[in-house]
Amino acid sequence: MQGIVRRLRAALTPQAVVLIAAAMLLLLFTALPAENGETEIEKRAGRVLSQMEGAGRVSVVVMTRPAAQPASGGLNALTGSGAGEKEVPCGAVAVAQGADDPLVQMQLTQALCSLLGLPASAVSVVTGGN
Repeated sequence: MQGIVRRLRAALTPQAVVLIAAAMLLLLFTALPAENGETEIEKRAGRVLSQMEGAGRVSVVVMTRPAAQPASGGLNALTGSGAGEKEVPCGAVAVAQGADDPLVQMQLTQALCSLLGLPASAVSVVTGGN
């Protein structure tokens, strides 16, 4: 038993402890939503969709469910809430300035479906943010 304790103490140098602590903090912060409640996938999707011609500013909300439930659409695993469980998207809503144009609305819907692996019936794109 003392041999195990000695090896453990030798392995836990200050650098190793700092590295382990930094890794734990990184995992914690990537699993939590941002201050405004947006998850990383929502921010990324909003940035990508905002770059599409005619879209204007786009905000995205992604609804998720635990991965253990039967899938009806997307297969992309997202990091869950704090506890480390996996969640998958089950629906999404995008609010876009340019969504009053039917072509832009269709393109945004298709892009969001592709990004999240969802069927079109699980995605809604609406006008807003004027």
